[in-house]
Amino acid sequence: MYDINKLLLNLVKNDYSEHLSDESFIVDCSLGQNPYGFNPDVNVDLDIFKTLDSYPHSDSELKKAIIKRFSKRVELNEDNISLTCGSIEALFSLNRVFMYKGKKVIGTAPQFTAVIDDIHIYEAVYIPVFLNKEKNFKFNTDDFLKTIYENHSSYIYIDNPNNPTGQVIPISEIEKIIAAAQKNNSFVCIDEAYGDYMEDDNSAINLIGKYDNFALVRSLSKALGAAGIRIGYIISGANFIKIFNKVKLPFAATSLSIYIGQQIVNSGWEEFAKKQSRKNKPVIRENLSAIRTSYTDDSVPICLYYVENKDINLEKVLIKHGIRVVTCEGYDGLGKNYVRINLNKDFNTMLECLKKADKELSGITS
Repeated sequence: MYDINKLLLNLVKNDYSEHLSDESFIVDCSLGQNPYGFNPDVNVDLDIFKTLDSYPHSDSELKKAIIKRFSKRVELNEDNISLTCGSIEALFSLNRVFMYKGKKVIGTAPQFTAVIDDIHIYEAVYIPVFLNKEKNFKFNTDDFLKTIYENHSSYIYIDNPNNPTGQVIPISEIEKIIAAAQKNNSFVCIDEAYGDYMEDDNSAINLIGKYDNFALVRSLSKALGAAGIRIGYIISGANFIKIFNKVKLPFAATSLSIYIGQQIVNSGWEEFAKKQSRKNKPVIRENLSAIRTSYTDDSVPICLYYVENKDINLEKVLIKHGIRVVTCEGYDGLGKNYVRINLNKDFNTMLECLKKADKELSGITS
């Protein structure tokens, strides 16, 4: 049909954002935005709307805010940073830089499905390194390093914290991967979309300048509570950013998003979400028996939940009890008995709904 790419015509996307339940719900625990919303201290001067008729002339102020954000960790300049339309544009643009038919791509499994969908469009060869269920899906560095050494000149994609488990891979292990990749002529993308939920000393930002074979991707959509303004950014060596800018969208950041973004990057809004998450995630574990949880970090509000019976559609059980979640059926290595759940600000209601679902799954009639 009109010479459209046949691969696209036949592609079935696993991206969970396209597979959310359309049934009614009480609490929404699906998409990964900050459970506690937008920073109430952000101010919008109405004069900013007078600029909406023009293309944004400069993103310098937001880049300066990002430089300030990490100034205690690394010396950056504006040439190290490129702004994107959400972190998803950064990830897709990186694919444009590196992908071609037959290109080997190494990644953990499970991890962010939209990136994997995009990799398949280029007919690249995706090589998943599965997180072992017997080890409760905890990341294993040795397994990953073995795969790197077996596949020279690969592209490596890792999200940290991991989506969907919410676990944080120690920076010492991330550095081992980047160092091994460098020896094997491979480039690494560290996707820290959820990175503001972990401590800065565990961020790959600390490795900028030490290695030239990786890029760090971050977002204002998660812990900073600004998914609606669609701002992400990539940090890497200046030479690589020049290459990256050849494929990114022009004017990816709007005047309004730049104006708001520079206020929230250093706002500290993520600390409230981290505190609440550390308080509430253990309570969920204590109140569930049939529903199990993966290895996770309690500062990160998402987590992988599952039941042992592979025939149970866990998403459907939970929506029946009022919770909308993300099915993990599209994640590599998982099935319909797995879901990803993000915390909700109405935690008590969320917990009660979960307990009712768990009671049903335990075979106890309400």
